[in-house]
Amino acid sequence: MSGLTSLAFRSLAARRGRTFLSIVGVALGVGVLYASLATDAGITASIDRTVRDLVGRADLRVEAFGPTGLSADSLSAVEGAPGVVVAAPALERRTYLTPGVDQTAPSAPVTALGIEPDSEARVRDLVLASGAGLAGNDSLDALVTQTLAASDGYDLGDTVTFLGPDGPVDLTVRGILAGDGPLVGTAGRTVVLPLATMQRAFADPTVSRIDIIAGEGATPVETANAIGVALTGQPYVLSSPADVAASLSSSTADFRSTTALIAAVALFVGAFLIFNTLSMTVTERIRELGLLRAAGAMRRQLVAFVLAQAVAIGALGALLGLAAGVFLAELMAQELRTVQSIPFERVDPRSASIVAVIVIGLGVTIAAAIEPARRAGAIPPVEALRERLDPAAARRARLRWLIVVFVAVGIGGLVVWPRDIGPEGLVRSAIVYLVLLAAVLAARPALGALGRIAGLPFRAGYRLEERLARASIVRDRSRTTLTVGALAIGLAMVVAVGTVAHQSRLAASAWLREVIPGDELLTSIRPVSLDEDVIAEVAATDGVARVSPIASFEVAQNGVRMDAAAVRGGDLLDDGRLRFVAGDRSAALTALDGGGVAILPRAIADRTSLGLGSTLTLAVGGGKVVDLRVVGVVERSLPGTVGEAVLIGWPDASATFGVEGADVLAVRYDPGAEATARPVVDQLARDSALEPNPLERVAGAVDVALGQVFGLFDALAIVAVIVAALGIVNTLTVSVLERVRELGVLRAAGMTRGQVRRTVVVEAGILGIVGATLGIVTGLLAATVLVVLAGGGPPVLDVPWASLAAAVVLGVAVSMAAAWYPARLASRLAIVAAVQHE
Repeated sequence: MSGLTSLAFRSLAARRGRTFLSIVGVALGVGVLYASLATDAGITASIDRTVRDLVGRADLRVEAFGPTGLSADSLSAVEGAPGVVVAAPALERRTYLTPGVDQTAPSAPVTALGIEPDSEARVRDLVLASGAGLAGNDSLDALVTQTLAASDGYDLGDTVTFLGPDGPVDLTVRGILAGDGPLVGTAGRTVVLPLATMQRAFADPTVSRIDIIAGEGATPVETANAIGVALTGQPYVLSSPADVAASLSSSTADFRSTTALIAAVALFVGAFLIFNTLSMTVTERIRELGLLRAAGAMRRQLVAFVLAQAVAIGALGALLGLAAGVFLAELMAQELRTVQSIPFERVDPRSASIVAVIVIGLGVTIAAAIEPARRAGAIPPVEALRERLDPAAARRARLRWLIVVFVAVGIGGLVVWPRDIGPEGLVRSAIVYLVLLAAVLAARPALGALGRIAGLPFRAGYRLEERLARASIVRDRSRTTLTVGALAIGLAMVVAVGTVAHQSRLAASAWLREVIPGDELLTSIRPVSLDEDVIAEVAATDGVARVSPIASFEVAQNGVRMDAAAVRGGDLLDDGRLRFVAGDRSAALTALDGGGVAILPRAIADRTSLGLGSTLTLAVGGGKVVDLRVVGVVERSLPGTVGEAVLIGWPDASATFGVEGADVLAVRYDPGAEATARPVVDQLARDSALEPNPLERVAGAVDVALGQVFGLFDALAIVAVIVAALGIVNTLTVSVLERVRELGVLRAAGMTRGQVRRTVVVEAGILGIVGATLGIVTGLLAATVLVVLAGGGPPVLDVPWASLAAAVVLGVAVSMAAAWYPARLASRLAIVAAVQHE
């Protein structure tokens, strides 16, 4: 037995090039898988740290629902509820710091956080980098984060001045908080001050939230029920640390499921390479294996002969893949840190991930080797008289193998699939995975017709080479099918990612174009009352057609949160915004300004089964509700925090829901007047602490954010294409070795070295075009699945030409580059030796 194992390893060493390519293929697949698992673990760890920072030791959190905070009576009710041991209130507001001596313009906004020092210390630890904590609940002290101190030049003892509604408020920096501080989503620009000081500075007696620690004798559920009984005066949201974690996890679900899918695809493609390599070994050494059987070798020994080669390739590939995965994970980490929507600090290389990667890498390699091993063990001694296995049997074997490896990779994916991102991503990935398998299975019947079409570009200049290349391709259809299939599914992921990115950009562009009633948005960190002078001043500027105030807020229907936006229907009507799918546009928008009605986006109308004339019932606190009649359904509405917003007129928003003012002013310019009017408007905005944002800047920011995420997906998908390219090298090399005598005869008949070389390159080009064609079709189908199942609605009929062109160029270029070594090998065959080759 040991002799055959040694022979197996010597066989791999004798075919160093092919073995090396197989090891690299496994390594790349394992590397992508490890990078996916390590970054996923890093995201999970970051979510856990974020939850600890946000909630601390609290069991429950009560947050204000709607534009107004929790009143003093509500705070007293919570503090007095049975089971509540600690109630730590906090007030959060966005504001600006006054520019320093060396600053020529205002800095970015900051978040002011008011806390009660004593109760806050019992809920969470505010880690200080230097200095001391707040002196008391009524002191004029402040804590600033290290990030803010570094960017704006603050040190202990300095004065930090922020803008309150009644003027500047001076505070003394008493301590510097480590890192970005206790809040998420502020980019580290946070100032912490005593709650009473903040309430006085902002003339606001309410609190934004209350963190609660339950007593030892009461469970969080019992405490929550007690709070529900005690707190009846105003609407609120009650959540637990698990709810916060679930919310953060759901925001990263699509990213994590997509990286896991691409990792599975890379492994699947790597399995193709392993299978082809070991199948070629069995085919090439059939006579030798037959002789071993004749000499007394048992079937299980020949099976072990092939499996030993697979274990060697898998083990070396897994170890090399771990090293590659560490490098790839760090590259992903650098990119992820720039994506604000994904909480991520660092890669988390857990031992479980390392073990899982090695086991899955070896498992997929062995699964790929089972069929070649079985065929090796089934060789009878009489096969020593033949040169090749039965082609029909080989085809059936490859089909069986595809199903086995598909299942093996699927099981491996289920084992490492993130458990906290819900089943939706798993369902989408499973369907896409099935689509990719179907593409591979469809490659064989389509190979002949596609090969003839793909040969047309080469036929005009290289007719002889093209005919020989196509003949070589159909010589072993099953092997060619696996090679083309591997390339096709790699390119399919490139096309799918590009198409989804294109769809996302189109949706974002349509939102801006069809919904926003202006050329520029003036955003505010405070509610801008509709009678403030700045609105009239901007509207009176020469070149300004209209100013539309918009406010975002939350409503609740049957206990479910929903985004809402306060708008002026007349402005939307005059500006030509919104595309109605139900209801009369003019009548609906006019009715909006009269009150008592609402306009729904199609997504919410479908989800709630509400249509034209239905009644939308929303809670307004104190056990009261308000009924709004649905007067229209639009294709798209204004974007909210988690989805599209219900449109409500300003009369209802202010009188019924307590909206104090606008957080966005949409400015529409007269045609041709924007260049002269915008500088005046921007200066008026800055004088009133508003931030001007032209629509093109908003569109650019959206495009950059999408590019960061989808660019990362593209990079991972290209790894699968590279693995497929290694398979093309293997296939073409074996094709050359199988045709040594044929090529020798052609050379003896007058074929030049250049023609031999071109034949191999043309064969690669045809494989690339066929793979790109299948990849494009499959990728478009996969993208449709991803978009539709993600709730993105029907796909936009806009072909992503850039992604399709990239797939064609990448497929053909990678294939023809992979042909360099086989073409060189073929052109260097000596005529006499080739003719005498057996």
